[in-house]
Amino acid sequence: YSFFFLNSFHQKVLSVKPGLTDYASIEYSNESELLGASVNPHETYINVVMPAKLSLNLKYIEEKGMITDLKIIFRTMAKIWT
Repeated sequence: YSFFFLNSFHQKVLSVKPGLTDYASIEYSNESELLGASVNPHETYINVVMPAKLSLNLKYIEEKGMITDLKIIFRTMAKIWT
């Protein structure tokens, strides 16, 4: 296993209190399928999924607010019902 060190992006994401849902949860609701189809799931997670999720979490930090939270809630409900 490779060692994982926190960089400034990770620290910024970890500074925000987690909620029930977020952009990354919506976008990667099929994460287990994506990783299951990978030849090397660990590598796919580290090199593809995790950077994308961090980017989505940073997007939330930049857009944080009541309207953004409502958008995420409605997108989550739509994802659940489709």
